Amino acid sequence: MVDTVTLPTDGVDAETTAGYMVHVTADGPGWMIEVPAVGRVTYAAHLRDVEPTAVDLIAIMTGSSPRDGEVTIVWPEDIRDGIAAIKEARLQARRAQRDAQNTVSDVVAQLKSAGQSYRDIGAVLGLSHQRVARLYADRKTAVDDAADAVA
Repeated sequence: MVDTVTLPTDGVDAETTAGYMVHVTADGPGWMIEVPAVGRVTYAAHLRDVEPTAVDLIAIMTGSSPRDGEVTIVWPEDIRDGIAAIKEARLQARRAQRDAQNTVSDVVAQLKSAGQSYRDIGAVLGLSHQRVARLYADRKTAVDDAADAVA
């Protein structure tokens, strides 16, 4: 697995990062790949080729392939910004999904406590009665576990 630097790289260099820093810059239609730790530069025609080309260069120059997490790709700023934006959007989406699941679980518990059947709750929430039963059981287990932990 190759890491990608998504933050500004001021002050980031081979001394502050374990493994191999790979600096990528646009070069005409392709990409220049610099690996300062091995003192070499190579070229990739496509973005998708940058990582394997860098790993191959390191392996050729050192005689062994770098281990997972030993290579860090430092993309140009515009690409770093895009990658960072995507990571943040995915994180927000996961949080929103978790919040939505918690809200559904809360509503299931409220309706069940009010005496509603799994089928009726499912019909109102657009879920199968089996899913409603599972959500209720999971929530009840979590509440029971929390009560046991406090006691």
